[in-house]
Amino acid sequence: MKNFLILCLFFCVFAVNAQKVSVLSCEFVQNGFYPELNVDGTQMLLTSENYAGLSLFDLQQGSLIQLSQDAGAGYQPLFSADNSTVFFRSREIRNGYGYVSVKSCALSTGSIRVLLSPRRDVGRLVSYGNGVLFNQGNQLRKATFGKTAVPVPAFVSNENLDLVLYKDGKRTVLHPYAEELNYIWSSLSPDGQKILFNTKYGTAVCDLEGNILVELGHLNAPVWFNDNLVVGMYDVDDGHVITASCIAMVSLDGKLNQRLTDGAEIAMYPSVSAQSGKIAFNTLDGKIYVMTVAVE
Repeated sequence: MKNFLILCLFFCVFAVNAQKVSVLSCEFVQNGFYPELNVDGTQMLLTSENYAGLSLFDLQQGSLIQLSQDAGAGYQPLFSADNSTVFFRSREIRNGYGYVSVKSCALSTGSIRVLLSPRRDVGRLVSYGNGVLFNQGNQLRKATFGKTAVPVPAFVSNENLDLVLYKDGKRTVLHPYAEELNYIWSSLSPDGQKILFNTKYGTAVCDLEGNILVELGHLNAPVWFNDNLVVGMYDVDDGHVITASCIAMVSLDGKLNQRLTDGAEIAMYPSVSAQSGKIAFNTLDGKIYVMTVAVE
């Protein structure tokens, strides 16, 4: 572990066209998979390798609390904007078909509430007012604690592996590439003006009309750090399993393409808290590290 930290620090002080990212620290914090940091980087959600169960790890106190044992609860959960609540999906099988419900957990009490009863084709959750937005089938839906006056923002999803934008009450299937492709890992930029996605050609960013703005190469599991920076993983596989992977940060303006880990560990599936400068990731064998970076 100590050698891994030293190698991270040695490897990651690097400049490209006068833009630099320094890794200030990189520490093992907990066993688990698929970490999700909250906005201020004080807490982190984690799960098992098959997404069963969901736990909360407090990075300041070093405490671990189990929130749910549900199947699928660890697949893309999220914190509310004020960090008071966690939203997650729960998966069950009925008559051979998968059904998903949407639940919330109040962190002050641990109380679980069902916001949406089990349905088919429930997509990724996105924070919205006092609840969440999600796509179900070909519709944009919301699950909230009562009414909310917050305007519905633009929303991006992958439906049947298409890239879909919901905006101003309209659903549009975007085609950044002319040919039919499978789109995954899609998300909207913090400013709501750009869409990050991945295809067989790698990761790219387009505008809300589907026009490609920049191609970022094969940076998998990409997430926005801010409106100009993206964090993801450069991974290699043998056709069956991942054999090597490192965490990297790239910029949309082309000034930065920097590996933040040196490959000594197979580092995968990053999550970020730009506010605190933290990036969490898990290794192939289920160890979660949290690094702190400074972007100059």
